[in-house]
Amino acid sequence: MMKKITLSALAAFAVAGTSLAGPTTVVTSKEYKQPCVTPCFRDQEWQLDLFYSYNDASHQGTRSATDRFTSDPFTNTTATDLLPVVGSTLVDRASATGSVPQYFHDGSGGGVGLNYFFAKYFGIGVEGNWWNGCDGGAFGSASASESVNTNGTAVDIPTLQAAAKAAGVNLALVNSDPATNTTTAYILSKSKSFNNTHREAANQVSGSLILRYPFEGPICWAPYIFGGGGGVFDGEATGFGHIGLGVEFRVTPYMGFFTDWRWEFMSGSNDNNNDALRHLANNYGLDLRDIGSNKRNDVNMTRVGVRFVF
Repeated sequence: MMKKITLSALAAFAVAGTSLAGPTTVVTSKEYKQPCVTPCFRDQEWQLDLFYSYNDASHQGTRSATDRFTSDPFTNTTATDLLPVVGSTLVDRASATGSVPQYFHDGSGGGVGLNYFFAKYFGIGVEGNWWNGCDGGAFGSASASESVNTNGTAVDIPTLQAAAKAAGVNLALVNSDPATNTTTAYILSKSKSFNNTHREAANQVSGSLILRYPFEGPICWAPYIFGGGGGVFDGEATGFGHIGLGVEFRVTPYMGFFTDWRWEFMSGSNDNNNDALRHLANNYGLDLRDIGSNKRNDVNMTRVGVRFVF
C-alpha cells in the first residue's frame, strides 16, 4: 500500500514539473538568405571602348573634264620638222583631261570611345577613329596632238615614218592608201600622264545617342541602335550624320566585346580633288574652266572591339 502511494506522488510531481517548464520549441529548419548577384548590365555605368574599324567608302566613280591649252605644253612634240617634207599646214590640237576620283577610299583604322549610360536602356557616347582612307589629290593626263593636213597631196609613208622617228614623235596615219603606200594626212601626238594622289589619315570624331535592350542570363548580351554625327578632319573639315546598329556580349559585369555597323552621310565637296586640272593649268598652260565639284562620297564603318565597364 505504501509503494502505491509513493509511485502516485512521483507521477504527480513529474506532471507538475513538465507543466512549469513551459512549452517545448523544436527547430526543424534554418532560414535561407538569397546571395547578392551583380547584374551584367547596370542602370548607370561608364564604358571605355578600344576598337578596330574597317571603313568602306561608297564608290561613286570618277569625273573627267577636258580643256584646251593656251600654250604648247610639250615643245618636243612638234610637227615643224616635218613641214618641209609635206609642205602643208600645221594645226595644234593640244588638250588635257583631269580625272577627279572619289574623295574617300576603303581603309582600316581604329580608335577609342567613351560611353555613359544614365539609364539601363539609354546612353550617350563619343569616339575618335583614325583610318587611312582619305585621298587629297587626283590624277590626270595631258596630251599634245598636232594634225598636219596635206591638202590632198599624197605623201610617201616611209618618208613620213622616217621623219617622225627623227623628230621623236608618234605617227598615226589617216586616209592612207595601202596600194600606193601613200597618205594624205597624219597626226603626230605625245601624251604625258601624272598622278599626284596622296593617301593620308582621316581623323574622325563623332557622338551618338544609344538605345540598348539588355538580356541577363547564362549569356549576357544586348542589341543596340544608335545615331548621331560628327566630322572628318584632314586639312578640310567634312561633317556627317550617321545611324547604325550593333550587339554587345558581356563576359563579366566589367568587361565585354562588341561589334557594330554604321552608315555615315557625308557633306561637303571634293573641290580639292580638282587638283588634277589645277596641276595641268599651273604646269602646262591649261585654260582651266570650273567643272564644279562632287559631294564627298559616303562611308560605312564596321567596328570590332573590347569594352571595359566601370
